[in-house]
Amino acid sequence: MESVFYLGTCSAHGFVSFFDTLFHEVKNLYIIKGGAGCGKSTFMRSIAKAAVAQGYDVSYILCSSDPDSLDAIMIPQLSLGYVDGTSPHVLEPKLCGGSTNYINFGEFYDSELMKQNEDEIYLVQQENAAQYPHVTACLSAAERLSQSIRLETDSNAIDEELEAIAECLRLSNLQPTGQQGMRSDRFLTALTPKGPQFCTQTPSAMCERVYVLKDQYLLASRVLTYVLQKALSLGHHCIACHCSIMPNQLAHLIIPTAQMAIVTETRDFQYHGSCFCRIDLDSTLSPTKRKELEFCCKTVSELQYQAVHYLRRAKRLHDRIEQMCKPFVDFSKVDALTVKTIGKLFGK
Repeated sequence: MESVFYLGTCSAHGFVSFFDTLFHEVKNLYIIKGGAGCGKSTFMRSIAKAAVAQGYDVSYILCSSDPDSLDAIMIPQLSLGYVDGTSPHVLEPKLCGGSTNYINFGEFYDSELMKQNEDEIYLVQQENAAQYPHVTACLSAAERLSQSIRLETDSNAIDEELEAIAECLRLSNLQPTGQQGMRSDRFLTALTPKGPQFCTQTPSAMCERVYVLKDQYLLASRVLTYVLQKALSLGHHCIACHCSIMPNQLAHLIIPTAQMAIVTETRDFQYHGSCFCRIDLDSTLSPTKRKELEFCCKTVSELQYQAVHYLRRAKRLHDRIEQMCKPFVDFSKVDALTVKTIGKLFGK
């Protein structure tokens, strides 16, 4: 089984990361250090491919700044993970060695030759970094409008109806396990240079039943929070997937131990995976209220797409940095390390 998530994303509060949770999720974690274009993502993808060929489950962690690139992989049956520990998701072990260690890709650069291009690379890096305050500004404005929508839908009558929906989901799917509840935190959606991205293959890969909540007015988080609390109290393993704009709000919930996933579909994040049942949360609001909120909803979407514009610009600059760095990388050494690592893990 293969699953795909994000562990970090740009938000209204800058870059938000759950990367440090990996220390608690796997016993053996290798933190890869190295700059742009040195082969970190390709190294991890090769290990993942070998693991899948050997019949292991693999969880892929995508980079929200470049969804075609990997930030981490996890192999649960081996309690093993490899993660890019460079900015903006810097990771440092509390104790280096033993079950947690570094892999230094910096040693594959020809540092003497690279010094000739350092000034030019620094300039492009600065231009790249200058795009992200614009991203944050757009998403901050989107968050403020989203909070206004949330306040407009805050009523006892709506909360009671949402709780009834959540309770129905609980009764239909959740039974006591006799185990201690366990929670993991992820993003299933993210704003990227490719636009809003939804890892729609993951819920159906992990669970038999996928419930889709149609929600344009930020109602789903209340349903998901209720189900999450009940599932944890009953001893289930829950993957709480956060909203990419407002990370303090839940957007999706995957409960593998109950073979149940609940995903939220909005105008910007469309769900195209398999579906057991669709629930229209929007219908809990009156037509008048929905009409009143339409301007705010459309403006939130426009602000998100403006943030994507700056993310695309940052991606183009990062691609330039990679192209400037690659000529100074000895990829034969990267390939040798890849072969050695795969051999050590899975045998020849």
